Amino acid sequence: MKNTLILLGFLALAACQKANDKNPVLIGQWQGTEWSIMDKPSDIDASLVQFEFKEDGTYAASFSNQNQSGVWRTDKDKLYTTENGKKEIMVKLLTLNGNAVEFEMNRGGQKEILKLAKK
Repeated sequence: MKNTLILLGFLALAACQKANDKNPVLIGQWQGTEWSIMDKPSDIDASLVQFEFKEDGTYAASFSNQNQSGVWRTDKDKLYTTENGKKEIMVKLLTLNGNAVEFEMNRGGQKEILKLAKK
């Protein structure tokens, strides 16, 4: 009976952990190449966007003069980032290979796609 309770406790703990396949293809430095809003080119200079995803699950990002850092994880085709002191956010990974990644974001009800190239 005691062993059963211990086993149930471990199973409950495992079920509470967030999925994380920490896709190794994402690890490295990325720079923005194109940013579209509602499937139309935007006036945003995508080249000012930079991300670095590290093996230890941390990331750093910058856009113009804004910087952020925190932790990241992936679950299939979704990337979750949690900036230090903030809530977790999610973007969909439309494309991910050794040279390119495309993020689909929803900002203010608008679909935005950010394309990045590996540095």
